[in-house]
Amino acid sequence: MMLIKKVLLFLTLAGTVYAQNDLIEVQSMVDTSEIFIGDKINYSIVVKHDKNLRIEQPGEGLHLGMFEIKEFDFPEPVEENGFITSRYNFTISVFDTGSFTIPPFPIAYFPDTTNQYKIIEAAPIDIHVKSLLSGEDAPELKDIKPPVDFPFDYVLLYSIIAIVLVLAIAGYLGYRKWKSKKDTGFIFSAPPKARPAHEIALQALQELFNSDLLEKEQYKAFFSKLSEIIRLYIEGRFFVTALEETTYEILRDMLKHLNDNEKGSLTFILEQSDLVKFAKYIPNSATIQQLKKQSEQFIQETKIILKEENNNPQELENAPAEQSMQNNIQEEKGD
Repeated sequence: MMLIKKVLLFLTLAGTVYAQNDLIEVQSMVDTSEIFIGDKINYSIVVKHDKNLRIEQPGEGLHLGMFEIKEFDFPEPVEENGFITSRYNFTISVFDTGSFTIPPFPIAYFPDTTNQYKIIEAAPIDIHVKSLLSGEDAPELKDIKPPVDFPFDYVLLYSIIAIVLVLAIAGYLGYRKWKSKKDTGFIFSAPPKARPAHEIALQALQELFNSDLLEKEQYKAFFSKLSEIIRLYIEGRFFVTALEETTYEILRDMLKHLNDNEKGSLTFILEQSDLVKFAKYIPNSATIQQLKKQSEQFIQETKIILKEENNNPQELENAPAEQSMQNNIQEEKGD
């Protein structure tokens, strides 16, 4: 009886199908949508597809945002009436309070014998995490203990006075140094200029594509580094915490910053990287060249170009005199 109740509860809390067609459907589900901090959640992805359809399965390195994967179990697929049902079970947990979302996960499938794949996503699921300290069972807070009296320490007093005197002398000497150097604009030397985010990203892309990772067939390492370069550029250029976000969250936060072409390039780069990292997809050489071109083009089209100000004092001094001279010449011509 208890087993039947658990099954009914699991089906009630199941995530809705995010997308489906005649060949494949994907469903995500959890056994509960409300937990206390540190509790475990049973999360499953169920894929039902035509037995002749090729798909890329989710791997053990599934990225679930704030949720940490504790255990996983992939039972043997079941075939029935020409369809294969595969189930991917994960035991997950989170160690923070609030409302969180298990992000949608892309599944790649190939509807024909070509290498042209399509994406179908498991639906996102909202989870609310409560604190153990809330509610009627919260522990009772005790009064603060009174302060403890300690004997007066003259050594400590003299040490504090000595430190204050040393700091006062150092401050006075520092002020004298600043006053004597204030015309230069810097007390010691000018700090180096920070490199723009697009310069750092373009250099990193060049080093990555010149590396031997692809020759050694280390595709996961290559595309992890490519995704990291683009995410670091987005953080430095748009101030979006891209390193801590999923692809779904980055594209959502970048909607207001990009036009359609730029958004399409970013979507292509991140989704291709995710397919290699999580779905074990291996792109061909033409796709890799297209990724290189679109990565460089995305950075070039979205970079910030700052114009340098004219801070030459000699030019600023001569500007009024030159302007006055030009005005006198014009007046003489008019006479």
